[in-house]
Amino acid sequence: MARHPRWGGEDFDPAGKSSWGQAGSEDELHRLMHDLKTHQIELTQQNRELRDAQHALEISRDRYARLYDRAPVGYCTLDRNGIIREINLTGAAMLGTERGRLTGTPLWSHLDSGQAYALHAHIQAVQRSAERRTLGVRLTQRHTGHALDLRLESEPARGDDGEAICLTVMLDVTEQRHLLEQLKEREQSLSQLALHDPLTGLANRALFSDHLEQAIARTQRTGERLAVLFIDLDRFKLINDSFGHPFGDEVLKDVAARLREQIRKDDTVARIGGDEFLMLLAPMDSPDPAAAVARKLIELLRRPYAGPQGEIALTVSIGISVCPDDGTAAEDLVRQADTAMYIAKQGGRNTFRFYAADMTAQAFDRIHLRSALALAVERGELELAYQPQLALDTRRIAGIEALIRWNHPVLGCLAPDGFLALAEETGLIRGIDAWVLRTACTQRKRWQAEGLDEGTVIKINLSRRELERPELADDLDALLRELDLDARLVSLELTETGPVSDSASALETVRRLKGLGIELSIDHFGAVSSSLMDLKRLPIRELKIDKSLIDGLPQDSDDAAIAGAILALGKTLGMRVIAQGVETQNQADFLREAGCTIAQGFLYTQPLGPDELMRFVKTWA
Repeated sequence: MARHPRWGGEDFDPAGKSSWGQAGSEDELHRLMHDLKTHQIELTQQNRELRDAQHALEISRDRYARLYDRAPVGYCTLDRNGIIREINLTGAAMLGTERGRLTGTPLWSHLDSGQAYALHAHIQAVQRSAERRTLGVRLTQRHTGHALDLRLESEPARGDDGEAICLTVMLDVTEQRHLLEQLKEREQSLSQLALHDPLTGLANRALFSDHLEQAIARTQRTGERLAVLFIDLDRFKLINDSFGHPFGDEVLKDVAARLREQIRKDDTVARIGGDEFLMLLAPMDSPDPAAAVARKLIELLRRPYAGPQGEIALTVSIGISVCPDDGTAAEDLVRQADTAMYIAKQGGRNTFRFYAADMTAQAFDRIHLRSALALAVERGELELAYQPQLALDTRRIAGIEALIRWNHPVLGCLAPDGFLALAEETGLIRGIDAWVLRTACTQRKRWQAEGLDEGTVIKINLSRRELERPELADDLDALLRELDLDARLVSLELTETGPVSDSASALETVRRLKGLGIELSIDHFGAVSSSLMDLKRLPIRELKIDKSLIDGLPQDSDDAAIAGAILALGKTLGMRVIAQGVETQNQADFLREAGCTIAQGFLYTQPLGPDELMRFVKTWA
């Protein structure tokens, strides 16, 4: 038997050791087989786990792909040139193009034109800073035409090939932008309402005060001046009462437009009340520019306004305060301009006045005077004086004018000029008019019982506001019936015809008064606005030449020519003409030679009480 190389020949025992070696070899084989089976089982288990893990990975990958594609926001990967490497379905839908046609194309080519540079700068900033960056872009989808606003949020990364890329989130912020725009518009609207007049669009009091305070601060630094103009439309209530508030609002808009045309860059104009406006002029070297602006505004605002029945004329009264001359507090400057405006109204309206130190005291006097005037009728402080109108050719009493007086307990006897304008402004005139009508008509009835000529007419001045009242004709008719007084013995005197002829309600009242037999006359003719067309439209029977034209007679050739023209006009139109305010015999002689046959004035007598009037009548007759 051959010898195995691993065994030594000398030690080999064929009878004993060969069986032991064989047994050992079998055990080793069994052990190896066992280990092999164990490894095989382990490998099988590992393969099974690997297949399960791979299957789970595939499921997770599919799930991620679905989540990636159908996420509510767009995702894309851009290279350093803005080329799309990957993009999800949501991002493709935002761009309005199929995903397969987007990969490999530059993102900017799908945006509205003009955004390529901004996108490149965005990508470079992301790579350079290594931080997340945001960029807003806009695109118009080709297939729908819808405009989208996108916000790109990009952060830096490295691709599989090691190149720098941008991982970009695409957010559709179109609706958010619309909501922000609506919010901004609403904020602007609320700001407009809070700081502007809703009717005219001008600044309101709050915004004007803010601008005024800023302007005051500037003048204190520069040493310059500023001016506050308080602008009030004269008798604007008459327009609202005559034509209605809608037309009045249109006039206010027109006034606002005219005022807006006159302001400079740093000026401000505001509406602070129904017919009240404020204007800030800043800066100024002196008060002179404020006066120039006030004069210009007076001319500008008196230009006619188109009305329902023709053109409407307006006048304004303007008060001016100057900073720092009159103070440096905004509230004080506005109050002082307001005070000056009232002084302008007292001066005849359609003018302007600067603030003066004593104007505030006058304003307080007005407050006390108004309170007292409100109680004057109730306390019996009003009375009527009567001045006869004399027929120079027949020496009869043609008429008697009733003139109101106020016996103020402190100030004494006040003439109409001292309180009637205040009564009109405050609305107290209506009660005074009613008292005058009743008192004058009652006195005429008493004189009738005392033997006064039946042809002598009582002349009563009425305010325009009373003529606007629709109930006037009915109330006067009822009064005459109550007193059993012939309406032909009552004549109503108008100071201005323009506001009456432009008012439909006043024209209707005048028509009804004529129907009752009550005559109308024009007082102060030649000194106030009364057009010749009004003489044709209104049933006027009498003209009274104003005293200002009588004063210059006979020396003043202009007054003489005007007086002569009025007399000729009256004769042509078949109207009586009365000269009022005759004080000298030379005036009376001139008027008689010119053809005037009726006069009144101090030459003959001053206004008298009821009993004194009857004594004068008997003496004159």
